Amino acid sequence: MEKINFNYIKGDTYARGFRIEGLDVPIKQVYFTVKERSSDKNYVLQKTLDNGITQDEEIPNRYVLLIAADDTNDFKTNYDYVFDIQIVSDLFKKTIIGGNFRLEDWDITSKVNEV
Repeated sequence: MEKINFNYIKGDTYARGFRIEGLDVPIKQVYFTVKERSSDKNYVLQKTLDNGITQDEEIPNRYVLLIAADDTNDFKTNYDYVFDIQIVSDLFKKTIIGGNFRLEDWDITSKVNEV
């Protein structure tokens, strides 16, 4: 598993691409899951293939994760959540990326200021 950290500004929209390499089997599902702690049973955010994760039609084995601005409304700022990206085929499940997911409190231009 590759470890990386995602640092975003709360209330912004993010798109992040990632590649799934070294697999010659059809991918049935891709999960992006965020929890407060890895031991928690419930997630605070989850995106799946065709529900926030899309397959790039031009680049083989590339997917794009979209986190909408409102997806993180209830998140704490300056707090390290944990996340992973897991792929599923008919034969296996594999966690390919994991790390911390952190939202910075940088709300200079907010909905109140957007006129």
